[in-house]
Amino acid sequence: MLRVDLRQEASRITRELGKVVFVGALAINHYARFRGTRDIDLVAVNLPDEGKLSGLGYRRIEGSRNSWYTPRGVKADFYTKDLGGIPAGWIVKTSVSVKVGRKVIQVISLEGLIVSKLRAGRPQDIADLRQLVASRGRTIRWDVIAQIGDGLEVTELKRLAEALAS
Repeated sequence: MLRVDLRQEASRITRELGKVVFVGALAINHYARFRGTRDIDLVAVNLPDEGKLSGLGYRRIEGSRNSWYTPRGVKADFYTKDLGGIPAGWIVKTSVSVKVGRKVIQVISLEGLIVSKLRAGRPQDIADLRQLVASRGRTIRWDVIAQIGDGLEVTELKRLAEALAS
């Protein structure tokens, strides 16, 4: 099995591709307890074209549109337009800087991550959502949630935050 420090891999991807924002387990691990993963999910507004990616050592995963292996063999899923209906430009603009050794990577904002997890709705996403709200509920910026979430989503998330706080 491939053993790679995914935080270091994120740093290398950032160096190779420029402005990217990590949105999956790497972001969860920044805000809450550790969750293991074998792949990396990222948003890139200005992703290099296929030829440049290949020239950097990235290999497209056959049959997929936006899944690649990095030069070190880690699966990376690229989102270039949106993540769960949240525009990629918004995700990049509101991203948070995280130090990895002496380097810096960008992760999705807490609020963007919460809304994307709610919309994904898979069992692991719901578990992640509960963990995020339980550990960070007091720091959620509800005005930011309202920018990207509809009224029903905001209400549902506030109820979850209240239930987990008691």
